[in-house]
This record gives sequence, structure tokens and C-alpha cells, in this order.
Amino acid sequence: MRVSLRRAAKFTAIVIVVIFTNFLISYEVSQKLEDRRSERGDTEERVNNGRSEVHVDTALGEPVDIRQKDKKNNLGRNRDSELRRMMSAKEKHNLTTVESSNNVQTTSRINGLDQKKSVSSGDKNRKTELSDIFISVKTTQKNHKSRLRILLDTWILLARDQTHIFTDADDPEISHDKGVHIVNTNCLPTHSRQALCCKMAIEYDSFLESKKRWFCHVDDDTYVNIPQLVKLVKKYNHTQDWYLGKPSLARPIEIMDRKHKGQKIAFWFATGGAGFCISRSLALKMMPHASGGRFMTVGETIRLPDDCTIGYIISHLLKKELTIVTEFHSHLESLKIVKNKDMRNQITYSYNKANVVHVSGFSDENDPSRIRSLHCFLFPTFHECKDVDSNS
Repeated sequence: MRVSLRRAAKFTAIVIVVIFTNFLISYEVSQKLEDRRSERGDTEERVNNGRSEVHVDTALGEPVDIRQKDKKNNLGRNRDSELRRMMSAKEKHNLTTVESSNNVQTTSRINGLDQKKSVSSGDKNRKTELSDIFISVKTTQKNHKSRLRILLDTWILLARDQTHIFTDADDPEISHDKGVHIVNTNCLPTHSRQALCCKMAIEYDSFLESKKRWFCHVDDDTYVNIPQLVKLVKKYNHTQDWYLGKPSLARPIEIMDRKHKGQKIAFWFATGGAGFCISRSLALKMMPHASGGRFMTVGETIRLPDDCTIGYIISHLLKKELTIVTEFHSHLESLKIVKNKDMRNQITYSYNKANVVHVSGFSDENDPSRIRSLHCFLFPTFHECKDVDSNS
């Protein structure tokens, strides 16, 4: 009897062990299956997330989280700066045009880096107008009343929306002029090459942001014949490389080549006193040397002021020729040789105390620069010109 009980107990124990073992095995198998399903789900989720939230940026060649894309779009200028930092001084821009139905995509290719801008074919083919020109005037606070005020009362009235004044201080009196675009560059209020290049760098970057076709620069002692300026740029294609201006020297300027000891570099430049114009195509090619403050670095390297630095970048680094426009005039040439019958066809006139254009109008006391008299000679119907004869 005792033997039977022992056998029954052993059998029961064996059964319990087998059942418990099967339970453990089943539990472990189910856990593994669950883990596999979980891993598969995570993998699919990652793949799906990869499709919806991650893509390869073709410009930078690296993964970019689309969730951050909005931030990058809002920081477009920073992105452009990053692209520019990737360029070397020898990188070239080859503009290619891709036509698609009624639109044209202009692609600026920079050694594999594509920057695309959609432009309508109608806009591309239409004639250049005043609204396509970005006119920059470089000045300084001490010249606001003596020089800039004259320009604001004369030729700027004809191109108020297109003219941008780059100075080095805020001026409430000028700011009150309706429609005047004034930029305080916070550059030094001096005539040093550092201050001049600082302002020019900001002028250049501002032009790029404007999307205009032409960048035309003048100083605060220059009169601009607006109709003739428009007529000039209409002759040239803004999608091609054009550097329009007039040199103040009879031969190219020469500087020492810092990379090759004992050698010299010679190049032409358009004097800023007479003014110059640069097409958008050429301005884009200047980006590796001029955008984002690089212009100031180049100016310091060659130790020359802003207009010479422009010429160095275009004529020497980019190997583009200066197209001489004889209708630009600086105070470095005799302005008295410009005859009255030819005055309407000229584009710019600069001046100084000893060299002014010879034109009748207001008295020398009331108009020592002769700019007001010149303006009334060209546009006699202006309200400001009604008393010109009584002051002659």
C-alpha cells in the first residue's frame, strides 16, 4: 500500500513538472514571437518615418530631417551662406536654362551645387525697365545735408522706389522722406578702404536679395540721368556678364601679386565716382569672392578701396572685361568739356568744388554743385525749377 502511494506521488510530481515545463516553454516561445512582431513593427515604423521624414538633400549630399525643413526655409539666407562657404575661389557658375511649359527654371550650377529659381518665360524675355534696376548710393552722415539732400530733391525723385541709400548712421530728417530706402550699414564713418568696402559689401548683398536685373552704384556726389540709365541697360542682356562703367586711368591699375613674389597684377576698374552697372549674371558669379562679407576680405588682401576691389574681382579673378561707357562722368575728368547740346544724352555727372558741369540755371551761391541747375535743364517742368530764371 505504501509502495502504491509512493508511486502515485512520484507520478503526480512528474506530471506537475512536465506541465510546468510546457508552460515555461510556451511562455518563452510566445514572448519571442511578440518580440519579433515588435521588432518588425519598429522596423516598419522606422522605414515609414524614413520615407516621410527623411530625405537626401541633393545639394548637400546628406540626410535632412524634413521636420526641420520649415526652419531651414525660414533661414534661407543662412542656408545660402552655408552653400557659399562650400565654394572655393576657383568655382565657376554655369547658368543653364530648362524650359517647362510656360515656365523657365534658371539653374545656377556651382560644381554640382544647384540653386534653382522659377522664372516665367514672359518675365525673362520682356524688356528691362526702371523697376529692374537696383540703384545704390553710398554716403556718410556728414554728407547727408550737404550732398545727399541735393540728390533727394533732384534725380532720386525720378527713381525713389529703385534707389537705396547706404550710410553709416540713422538720420530722422532723411527717414521722414516718403518712400526713401535708407540702410544704416553701421560701417565706420570714414573714407578709409575698410569703411568703403564695408558699405559696398552690404550694397552687393542687398542687390542679390532684391532679385533685380541690374546693380548700379553711384556716390553721393553724382547726378544720375535716370531715363538715359534705363536706356543704357536696355542695350545689354542681364542674363549675360556685363560690367559697365568708365575708368579714371588711361591704363590698367597695377598691384603687387602677393602669391607670386616679384610679379605684378594689372586690371581695369570702373571708377565709383562716375558710377558703374553690373548685370545679375555677373553679380552671381562674384558670389564666391564678394558675398557674405568676403568682399571686405578681398579689399583688405589687395589693400584697395571698393571700386578697385570690384574691378579686381571682375577683371582679374573672373576674367571679365570692362565695357567702357563714355556717358559716365566723374570729377576726375573735366566736366566743362561736356557741351549743352550733349548733356541730355549723358548718364552720370560727379562733381567737386573745383570741377562742376557748366550749365546755366540757379546762381552759383544757391547751387555751387550745379546739380540743381542740371536737373532743371534736363527736366524743366519740375516744380523745383519754376524759379530757375530769377536766380540765374
